[in-house]
Amino acid sequence: MSTPAVSFIVPCYNAARYVPEFCESILAQTFRDFEVLIGDDGSTDESVNTIRPFLRDPRFKLFSWKPNRGMHAGVLFLLSAARGQYWCPPGTDDILDPSFLEKRLPKLAARPEAVLIHGASNWMDEHGKPCLNDTTQRALPELGRRLPESLPADRMLRILLQHDIVNWPSTLARMDITRSILPYYAPRWVWAMDWMLWILLAATGFDFLWDPEPLIRWRVHSQSLSASPQKLAIRRIERKLVPIHALRTASEFSLPAKAIWIEHRTALYRWWLTTAVASRWRGQFKTADLYLAAEAYRGALPRSVSLWGELVRHGFPALLQYRREQEAVRHQLFPVSGLPLIDDPLFKP
Repeated sequence: MSTPAVSFIVPCYNAARYVPEFCESILAQTFRDFEVLIGDDGSTDESVNTIRPFLRDPRFKLFSWKPNRGMHAGVLFLLSAARGQYWCPPGTDDILDPSFLEKRLPKLAARPEAVLIHGASNWMDEHGKPCLNDTTQRALPELGRRLPESLPADRMLRILLQHDIVNWPSTLARMDITRSILPYYAPRWVWAMDWMLWILLAATGFDFLWDPEPLIRWRVHSQSLSASPQKLAIRRIERKLVPIHALRTASEFSLPAKAIWIEHRTALYRWWLTTAVASRWRGQFKTADLYLAAEAYRGALPRSVSLWGELVRHGFPALLQYRREQEAVRHQLFPVSGLPLIDDPLFKP
């Protein structure tokens, strides 16, 4: 059996409404050397039945499991089963331009110093109509205009600490380099699983490429992660935990990541503590999150840790840092998800 050039990695959960259109956009690709690995993650709708007709094409493979494990576990499983030299993770509710692979693959293949290429998207709502708001009309187009064709790994690491700028469904990445960091890829995240992956990949020292041409329609709908208070709480916590945990993990195998970790570890930890206090006030605080952050900061699992004890050590400096963070945010193109004190010029208005 020949090895395909590209593996599409496609976790699927209750996506029966969108799967046919998505699969048709894959079949329409003008570059034909690919496989499509779809992992049905315990769907309770007709997703499996809507996928079955496409299995007549031998490039399509369906994996199913119950109960639902979450997207992170699905991605890891499908990556382990993939045979391609490159991989791409579009969502089952997205639509790829027919020239997606034909245009994007040669750009990455020609740059052996790069680990991935990602690009712009046209956002749409759940009905397929353009999603028009300040983010899609102003902030993202401006960010896209500023992004250079190639970002070196050391700068990319710092940018990723400030904001996850990588467009997940538009990404095409090298499989061999990705697999080299998977042992460090902790399967615990719900919202920011891709953010940790990009930080680990940047720590390998390979560049990140940008393609400004929108070759995918990315669907945003009412079932997004921030659609409920519980999911919004997960997002608030993870956006503080992932950068500190990912950078600490990357420092174990990467000297550039270690240098950046030494420089920013305390600021990242104090940045997290302000959210820990806020989550405590909202009744959403979890001791396990505090242990995870403290373990990353100290480099070892503490015997005991309490929020009060950490505030005694870091409270006043954390408050001063918070004020600097708020001032930094006022001078940025848009509110970043990560540590605003990194202050890369990419985010300057």
